[in-house]
Amino acid sequence: MSRQLALRLSPMVAFYQVDVAEAEEHLIAWRHPLHLPDAEHPTGRPYTRPFGSLAFVMEDRGRRAATVVLASTINPSVCKPQGWHRYNTVDLARIARSPDRRDQQCLRAVLRITREYLVPLWLGTYPRWDARSAELCGQSQIEALASTSLPGTPGNLYKFDGFKRIRVSKGPKGGGHQRPSAANAIADGARGLWVYPYPQPVTLASVSRKSQVG
Repeated sequence: MSRQLALRLSPMVAFYQVDVAEAEEHLIAWRHPLHLPDAEHPTGRPYTRPFGSLAFVMEDRGRRAATVVLASTINPSVCKPQGWHRYNTVDLARIARSPDRRDQQCLRAVLRITREYLVPLWLGTYPRWDARSAELCGQSQIEALASTSLPGTPGNLYKFDGFKRIRVSKGPKGGGHQRPSAANAIADGARGLWVYPYPQPVTLASVSRKSQVG
């Protein structure tokens, strides 16, 4: 088989949807700050969000290079003045890369691929989300992508890629059914909420039109 044919059959860089459990394995193995070992989880903290989630990996010639997890937003309201809420905003819950030196500069590309190509896959995945979105917005749609920068970091990954910082806050300490976030123990515990507003809402119809043009 020629090298050219081999590359056509096996893409050099590709994204695949995976189980959240697989993404969790990478987050722990790559020592993501929210998944480091602690007294309760000596092998690494698991991914415990009780909401809907979609996980993806990026491969470099078959080698796992990065992982992404999309999820419902933690809070029902994301930003009231802008009208962003749980049913028109998707949360970039995790984004991480392999510690391999070959992957040191990949996260910006991963972020952009996620924003433009992976986020639309949320539509149609959770019927109840779609139904509530349609009830509130006239049709199921995604108006924004939100993400949170870790405490002690300036959020430059988001700042220089079209995201707006909405606020800086510290997470709840827990209580009742709510468990405190691992981010509380990082630096001063203050993290930034960043939001990318889509120029036009992402809908199933717009995704279909985009694929037809492509």
